[in-house]
Amino acid sequence: MKRENWELFVRIARLTFAVALATAVYGAVLAAWRSPLMAAYGAAKLPLVFLGTTCVVSVFCWMAGLLAGAGLRYGEVLDAVFTAMGVAGAILVAVAPVVLFLVFSGAPDAGTPDEMRFAHACLLGVHICVLGAAGVAGVASLVRALRLRVPASCRLGLMLALWLAAFAVVGCQGGWMLRPLVGSPNIAVEFLRADALKGNFLESLFKQIIPHLVHKGALP
Repeated sequence: MKRENWELFVRIARLTFAVALATAVYGAVLAAWRSPLMAAYGAAKLPLVFLGTTCVVSVFCWMAGLLAGAGLRYGEVLDAVFTAMGVAGAILVAVAPVVLFLVFSGAPDAGTPDEMRFAHACLLGVHICVLGAAGVAGVASLVRALRLRVPASCRLGLMLALWLAAFAVVGCQGGWMLRPLVGSPNIAVEFLRADALKGNFLESLFKQIIPHLVHKGALP
């Protein structure tokens, strides 16, 4: 193996470990309010969502780069993506104590089913915002890095739009299939749901999370 390729491999391996560790920490925070066992499940599953999404989407990202005229090798695409994820992971670790405090301050120990559904929807909303903000910071670093790597003729905006769309679709659905990540107050703690392949993230967002927030837990 050429020295350049070996150095790239080592860099990606280190970034993979860092991303796995950071997302494991935040995965534990995701579900810590529910139970210690659920926190352990979250720590195991959130890295699977992040790393699994990258493995699934990376080939598409490389092909999209070729389409946009970036001229990046597959290894360079992985390096760019994992660098962005490393930035996002560092932010997640930094805010994890604050989010954990908010979760334990705001999550009720008991209440009516409507109150518990509302609390659960609020928790989901907080985590979606935090993960989204970390993702935005990662994308900002990705844009700066890619501008130094791709030729001026590259359609960078198109390439990034395709990358983000692929990661959003695959990542959200991957998280949906590996649910529960946060844990539901009305469902027993388990590693995977029996209906893991039923439905999708967008359906849950518009039929459960948003209605519960709007109606404060009461079904419309």
